[in-house]
Amino acid sequence: MDPISREGLARLEHLLAEHIGAPGQQGEHAGRVELLRRQVRHAVTGIDAYLGAVETGSSAVGLRERALDLWQGLERIAAEFPEPATGVAAVGAPVESASPA
Repeated sequence: MDPISREGLARLEHLLAEHIGAPGQQGEHAGRVELLRRQVRHAVTGIDAYLGAVETGSSAVGLRERALDLWQGLERIAAEFPEPATGVAAVGAPVESASPA
């Protein structure tokens, strides 16, 4: 079983969007913030592709490991922010993998 779910992904994405801020914000760290925002967006897109493959019954063998890496990356980013970021990964029903573990 993967710790990845649509509900958990939506929650992580929302939490990170709140902590990182809206696009186009000005300030001393605007460049780094934009890079972080882009990294989160790319990770969410990759995880979404994996979940879509699992949901349609497609073989997700190649995507599974990458999706887990992306998921863990999002969790690490979320852990850098104050509560309630801790424990976000446990939210939502897990999705069964399309391939054996």
